[in-house]
Amino acid sequence: MSYVFRVFAAIYNYRVIENDSVTACARIVYGETSSPSEPGHLAVPALYTVDPDTSRGRQFSRERYANEEFYLAFGIDEKTGNPDWLGEIFQWLSSSYETCIAERDSVGRICCLEGVFRGHGISPRKPHAALLMGWMENKLWNGNKKEALCRAQSPVAGMEHLVVCSHDIDFYYTNRRSVLFRLFKNLGISFRLYRSWSFFKSNSVMILELLGGKRIGDYLPALLKAIEESNFHSTFFVVTSHNHRRDPNYKLSELAAVLAEAQSSGCSVCLHGSYTSMLGNENLSSEVSTLENAVGNKPLGNRQHWLRFDNHERLFAAVENSELVFDSTLGFPEAAGFRNGASFAFPPYNFREERPYNFLEIPLVLMDGNLESDSRMGGESAQQIADEVLEASRKVGWGGVATLWHNPMEALAVPEKINGVFWNSVEKRAQFKESWMSAREFIESSLSRYQNAGLLKGVRVHA
Repeated sequence: MSYVFRVFAAIYNYRVIENDSVTACARIVYGETSSPSEPGHLAVPALYTVDPDTSRGRQFSRERYANEEFYLAFGIDEKTGNPDWLGEIFQWLSSSYETCIAERDSVGRICCLEGVFRGHGISPRKPHAALLMGWMENKLWNGNKKEALCRAQSPVAGMEHLVVCSHDIDFYYTNRRSVLFRLFKNLGISFRLYRSWSFFKSNSVMILELLGGKRIGDYLPALLKAIEESNFHSTFFVVTSHNHRRDPNYKLSELAAVLAEAQSSGCSVCLHGSYTSMLGNENLSSEVSTLENAVGNKPLGNRQHWLRFDNHERLFAAVENSELVFDSTLGFPEAAGFRNGASFAFPPYNFREERPYNFLEIPLVLMDGNLESDSRMGGESAQQIADEVLEASRKVGWGGVATLWHNPMEALAVPEKINGVFWNSVEKRAQFKESWMSAREFIESSLSRYQNAGLLKGVRVHA
C-alpha cells in the first residue's frame, strides 16, 4: 500500500518522510484501527485481498458519502465504519479490474469496458480513484465532523485544472491519390457507421477542393497557427514506421519540417508507437531512437497507435525500458471517461517487482473517436459528454488528464460537430481556471510533486 500512499501524497502535495524523526506531520497508518483519530492522523482498515477475478467474481458494496455513490470491492470495516481507501484505490490504479478480462477485440486490445464497468453498471465517466482520495483526505483532517470530498490543489499558480492536449498524426497529406482514397472511404463511413449527413457533405466538399488543387490533410500549419492564436500548447504523437496497413500513410521524413516548427512553437513531439510495436515486432525502443534522430531530441513519451496493446505488463515494461517519462495509452477506444478511475497522472504498478514503474501514465479521458461513438450509441450530445467528463475531473483534483483530437481542423476523422467540441472546450478553459498544455509543460510543472512523494526517482525532463 506504500505505492498508493505515495500517489495520494503526490496529488495532495505531501512530502513523504521515510522515518519518524519529524513529529509535526500527517500520519496515515494501514491496518492499525486503534490509532488515534485526531486531525492529521488516519487509521485505514486493511481489507484488501488479492482476487484474480475481482471485477466479475466479487460483489461490490455500494456506499453513499458526500452525495457520491461509491462501489467498494472490499466493503466497510465494521469496527471503524471506514473503507480500505488504499486498497480500493490500488485496485483502480494497478489495472487489477482488467486482469481477468480474457476477451480481446478485433484489433487485439483488451475489452476494457467489460468487467467492472458493464458487468457492474459502474459509470466510466466518474474518476472513482480520485473520489476515494477526496474522501480519504477529508477523513484525515475532518474525521466524522462533516462529509466532504477535499479537492487537491494545483501545482501551477493561478490554474486549478491541467489538461494535456494532444493530436495523434494518423493521416497526413502526401499525395492526392492517398487523400482521395481516404475521402471516398469516409463517404462510406458516413452512412455505414456515423450515419451523418454532415460528415458526408464535408467529405464531398473536400473531394471537390482536392481536385481543385487544395492540399486536404495538410492541416498542421493551420493547426499550429490556431493553437498560437488561442494561446495554448499541444503534443503531437507521430508514427515512425509503416509496417502494417493500419499504420499511417506518411513517411517520417515528410513531416520533419512541420514537426520542427511545432517544437519551436512550444509544442511537444512524442512517439505514436506503431500498430505492431506491442503486438508483432515489439520494437518500441527502436522507434524511440528513430524519432529522436529525426527531430533532434528524445521524445518524452508514447501513446500506442489505435491504443493497441494486449498486456499491461508488456506495455509498461517497454515504456520503462525505453526510458520514457510518460505514456498516455490508457483510455477507452469507444467511450469517454476514466479507464483507471483516475483524473490525475500516476505511475503504473509493477506486480512482478512489487514497485511503481518509473514513468507517469497520463490518462486519456476524451478522444474525438470515443466521443463520437459515445454520443452516437447513447443518443447524447457530444458536448455534454465532454463537459461531464471534464467537470468530473475538476471536482476533486487538478487534472493531469489527456484529450486527443486527431485533426480538429478538417472533418477527416470525425464529423465537424465533434471537432467543434474541441474548440468549444478550449474556449471555455478560462472560466474554469484551466490550462491546456503540452506534455512537456505538464511534466515540468508537476514532476516535483511526485518526486517529493518518493516516486519517479531519477527522472528528469531532458532537453
